[in-house]
Amino acid sequence: MDSLVTMFNNVMGVVLLIGMVITGISLFVGGIGVMNIMFVSVTERTREIGVRKAIGARRRVILWQFLFESCTICLVGGLLGLVLSYGVAEAINRFLMPASVSLPIVIVAIGVSLVVGMASGLIPAWRASRMRPVEALRYE
Repeated sequence: MDSLVTMFNNVMGVVLLIGMVITGISLFVGGIGVMNIMFVSVTERTREIGVRKAIGARRRVILWQFLFESCTICLVGGLLGLVLSYGVAEAINRFLMPASVSLPIVIVAIGVSLVVGMASGLIPAWRASRMRPVEALRYE
């Protein structure tokens, strides 16, 4: 019986490790996707950035605007993921075994969403904040 419990624990450890690797890859790919969205946003709004800088907007204001936008996108995605996780946990709880989404998991998920948002928005926001007004206004 002890060997069966040990084998089960080993299998569950491997399943947990695989789940963590898949989670890491998903976060990385999601972050790259948000970064691409933010690069497109900066490109599409180049003239707006030029106008704002021409009338006195500071680099810091432009930087925080795009970081806030990136974090908002990731936070909405994280909250939708939590809602989906809650639904899956309820289904597992009802049909298979006890499962739940605890408060510490919710807090970590929101924190990770914000960190991914900051990390994926940093380079596009930095580029937006460094644009020169004249060049940005000339952009077509």
